[in-house]
Amino acid sequence: MARTTKPKGFAEPKTPYGVPRSSGSDAAEAAKGKRKLPPPETLPDGTTRYFLVLGPKGRALLPAEMREAMELEEGDVITAWLKDGEVRMHSHRHGLRKLQVEASSTAATGVYPSDELIAERRAEAVKEDEETLQELRGHKKRRR
Repeated sequence: MARTTKPKGFAEPKTPYGVPRSSGSDAAEAAKGKRKLPPPETLPDGTTRYFLVLGPKGRALLPAEMREAMELEEGDVITAWLKDGEVRMHSHRHGLRKLQVEASSTAATGVYPSDELIAERRAEAVKEDEETLQELRGHKKRRR
């Protein structure tokens, strides 16, 4: 009885979860629409991962589902950050909401950051005045 062996290494059959490589014929086929990209995938931490193709002039098309989730419409502005080779972006609407939430949480405490800053500056000014007076008193004692 002959034993059948499973192919190993590069001879393994391709899975439907394989993604196109970043260069070569796979990427060219995906860019021309001949090869379909994997659907969005939700990661264990709740992040949704999308596969995008870089088109002419470095443009990337955001899928409708992603634009909807980001509440983006044609002509909207997107803020993006690049850190350690990763891009993170959000719509201006989302950024505004984040600022509003942060501002409302400080207003709820009754202590405004501007009041804290003014109090700190005044305390520093008083301290500097005291140090200046001590220096002046020290100079007068030396003269006598």
